[in-house]
Amino acid sequence: MTSTPAAVKSAAIYTRISLDNDGQGAGVERQRHDCQVLAEQLGWPVGRVYEDNDISAYSGKRRPQYEQMIEDLESGLRDAVIVYHLDRLTRRPLELEQFLAVVDKAGIRHVRFVAGQADIGTSDGLMVIRVLAAVAANESGTKSRRVTRRMQEN
Repeated sequence: MTSTPAAVKSAAIYTRISLDNDGQGAGVERQRHDCQVLAEQLGWPVGRVYEDNDISAYSGKRRPQYEQMIEDLESGLRDAVIVYHLDRLTRRPLELEQFLAVVDKAGIRHVRFVAGQADIGTSDGLMVIRVLAAVAANESGTKSRRVTRRMQEN
């Protein structure tokens, strides 16, 4: 007989966008909306939305709301996470491994993405997430290289 995972008591929604050109937060608002819809479909109560607007996940800059979410996961205040896509959570493979260590240590088995279905509870799902993180890091590195080259030309 298999055991059923415990019901989610307080989910975290994490939203992030690297560049908010007009300062209106429309990108993170769209992510929040879509994550909220998924939470309702799953029947997960949302305890808090953590939003890092206009902050890159590749640059290594502090993301205060991400850090707060990690603290809340570690403390048991949140027991599930919803993110629009893995590349909104992180674009650095090392940071992904740190996130996975936190959720593993905290016993969190509920991590869902609006776009992309990867299950952190299976070895195949972890493989997919790790590959996606490597692709996201490469994409950011490529963009950075192109921007640097354009600035050199100018």
